[in-house]
Amino acid sequence: MYIDDLTGAVVKCAEDEGWKADAGIYYKEQIAEFEFGKFSPAGRDFSFRAEMKCANINSLIEHIEDYYEDFDVDYETYIWLDQWGHGKNGAPYRLRTVLEDSEAIEKMVGELLEAIRKMEVPEEY
Repeated sequence: MYIDDLTGAVVKCAEDEGWKADAGIYYKEQIAEFEFGKFSPAGRDFSFRAEMKCANINSLIEHIEDYYEDFDVDYETYIWLDQWGHGKNGAPYRLRTVLEDSEAIEKMVGELLEAIRKMEVPEEY
């Protein structure tokens, strides 16, 4: 399996989980860059980026794990609130709803991570 085959498999895995996934391959550097996007339950357009080095699925998994572990629900909620504690820029009006939506986004990332971990990939990749 080559980097483009593995990249395509990751995109398909993400799409099967309801994500929009775009990938770019930089052959000289042996890097595939992914952008994963999905609407949250409250309708926020959420996306994040991750990369895979040398057609090594574990490098992608580690990158997504780092993102998932560093995801700060409180910060993600805060940046979508105005000075009165209500949603802004298309976020739900109520603080509680924004918080619950941020928690749902964290869960979505975790579910994507688990799906990619479970992908059947030959051992050398």
